[in-house]
Amino acid sequence: MKDRIEELRQRMKVSDKPVDNNPFNEEEEEDMDPSSLIGLQAVIFEAEPVLENFLKEAQSIRDSIEELNSEVRKFSQQQSNFVATIRRLSIMKKESSMTRDIKLLAESLHKRLDVLSKQAKRTEAELGPDVATSRIQKAQHAALFRQFQQVMRQHNDAILSKQNKCKQFIIRQLEVSGREVSEDEVDNMIEQGKWEIFNENIIVDAKITRTQLSEIEQRHKELLNLESNMKDLRDLFLDVFMLVEEQGHRIENIQANVEKTQDYVAETQNCTKEKFKMAARYKKKNPLRRLCCCCCPWFR
Repeated sequence: MKDRIEELRQRMKVSDKPVDNNPFNEEEEEDMDPSSLIGLQAVIFEAEPVLENFLKEAQSIRDSIEELNSEVRKFSQQQSNFVATIRRLSIMKKESSMTRDIKLLAESLHKRLDVLSKQAKRTEAELGPDVATSRIQKAQHAALFRQFQQVMRQHNDAILSKQNKCKQFIIRQLEVSGREVSEDEVDNMIEQGKWEIFNENIIVDAKITRTQLSEIEQRHKELLNLESNMKDLRDLFLDVFMLVEEQGHRIENIQANVEKTQDYVAETQNCTKEKFKMAARYKKKNPLRRLCCCCCPWFR
């Protein structure tokens, strides 16, 4: 770094007035030694490039924190529709990508803030805690760190809200499947990763449900076939009914003829029986038969 003390001494000799950026008032300048004043001003001028770079880096970190805050707000807003979109794969992929971006940006900001903190401590060790440069660096780092903490706290609240919604969703799904669990059991399940505690019964119930569903579908097909057969039978009876309506008088005539025929057959049978009886009696009373029987006994 270039030594500018001689240049400052020449300027002090040329100008009767003190330098405008002198941090001390005029009364204190009269009591102070010129060499000590030049030394303090030299330190300030030498530290200016370092402070300028520090402020540029601080502004860059501040812009990154604003970007992180915007991403966290989007993530928090998305959690309000978590239950409605929990089954949509595209939303889940987008959320995963957003979470990954927030994590990478937060880790990068944390590292940059650590570098800024080390630089502020190094400046304080070199120039002392009361120097303006050191105080500016410390104030800038503290403000940025508080802003970063606030954004990360919002992100943590959004994650906790999402976790609570996930637990409530899991509890409702398990209740639908016929298993009641408490929130503590769900917490233990999440912490230990023992999903099989609930999966075993759910899988068994799911297999039973699938079997029952298959039987129900089979019965449904049988009912549909039976309904189709009943419809065909109904159509057949309807055709018979229409045919009877059209040929009703003919059927009645046939029925009447059948009944008359039955009566005639009965009368004929009665007459035939009487004829046979009369024939039998006549056979016995025939005089020729009696004569033949007397003359020829073998005709009996």
